[in-house]
Amino acid sequence: MDIPKDTLEQYLPTIEEFLTSLMFEETDIEVGAFERVEKESSLEKSADTDIYLYARELNSSSDVIVVLDKEWFGLLSSIMLGIEEKEKNEQTIGLLKEFSDDLSEVVIKEAKEQDLEIAFGEVQVLSKEEMEEELMHGEYFWTKLDIEGIADEAVRAEFLLGDPATEIEQKEIEEAEEAEEQTSEQRTEISSLNDEEEEEESEFADFDAGSRSKDGKEQEVVSARHIEFAEFSEDEDSSNGTAHRMDLLKDVELDVSVELGRIELPLGKVLELAKGSVIELEKLAGEPVDVLVNGNRIALGEVVVIDEHFGVRISSLVTTKKRLAKLKNGSS
Repeated sequence: MDIPKDTLEQYLPTIEEFLTSLMFEETDIEVGAFERVEKESSLEKSADTDIYLYARELNSSSDVIVVLDKEWFGLLSSIMLGIEEKEKNEQTIGLLKEFSDDLSEVVIKEAKEQDLEIAFGEVQVLSKEEMEEELMHGEYFWTKLDIEGIADEAVRAEFLLGDPATEIEQKEIEEAEEAEEQTSEQRTEISSLNDEEEEEESEFADFDAGSRSKDGKEQEVVSARHIEFAEFSEDEDSSNGTAHRMDLLKDVELDVSVELGRIELPLGKVLELAKGSVIELEKLAGEPVDVLVNGNRIALGEVVVIDEHFGVRISSLVTTKKRLAKLKNGSS
């Protein structure tokens, strides 16, 4: 299977239109480079800090990989959330999956117009190390894209499509991994034996030196023996380490409250309050209310009514950076 550069370029106008509607900026995409690469070198042009979006094209069983510069974290969050998040977290991962799903729909629609059937599996947001473990083809079609218009400078993106003719069977991957594990275990055993031999030689040298006094006379030798300690198994040692740290906190209950507004009153005014009294708050009508978790503001929202119950629709979230800064300063 050989995919010419012209075939990929047919989709660029559709993708440009999609990015323009999303970013509200006229977008232009140019192919900076295009080549067939081996699996081992498919990711060598990308960085460890890049974003890796991975899915399988189910009809052809091909890897579909989109590599984005880390600047896309801030671009997507500022447009889709109204706040700029520059790091990988739950919010940005959710945004990237939503972005990928929308882009997939655009590509699938364009393919149908060209009488092609495309179906994508679930999109995963991976690190470079995780991506290297998912590669299922011996060769890939690699494309470098230069995207202009959505930032002050051209933003880099890469696209990799696995060649189905070079798909590596899962059995071959497992056998290679098993062989690598055995080789690693053998190296560990040899290293351990060498360390034991060096330790025994050192003990004999110390023992021989200690059996003589400073004047050269032999002294009584005190017999000694090694103490064997039971070794902990890997299962016992890592019983708590394999669990995700955040899983330990998922059943912790937190107090969530909504603050309509507040005001400071002198004690005399408070004592004068009676039934029918009106307290004028500092917050203006129409301003969003504060959503508090354990007294700390995490979001802003608007009051809604749901089946005769009050509710709050989240309009914006306080950034993780700001929340951590407040915690450090000891303020709410």
